Amino acid sequence: MIRDKVLKIISQEISLPIDSISMDSTLLVDLNIDGDDAWEVFERCYEQFGLDLSDFKFTNYFSSEPCYKGIFYILRKLTFKDEHLARKKETFTVADLVNACERGSFEKLV
Repeated sequence: MIRDKVLKIISQEISLPIDSISMDSTLLVDLNIDGDDAWEVFERCYEQFGLDLSDFKFTNYFSSEPCYKGIFYILRKLTFKDEHLARKKETFTVADLVNACERGSFEKLV
């Protein structure tokens, strides 16, 4: 089952037991996956499921390395109290990744 394989990929990347990862977990905030770690998860999904990464707007959801936050991040964090808003990133959940792997693309997220 694709879902179980995606959970295993995530679990291995962040060294967290699979049973502590839910489909509603966000990669960026809940699982603290960002930058190169996030890209590694997507590359492994590409290798395992043939996931087409060409339409995925990575920087809409994750930071590029290095992940500097700076003073504006701190101000947004104090204002919004939400990590996605503070980083100006859209929410991306485990369910989003599983669905993309099942479809083979991110076309519904674009």
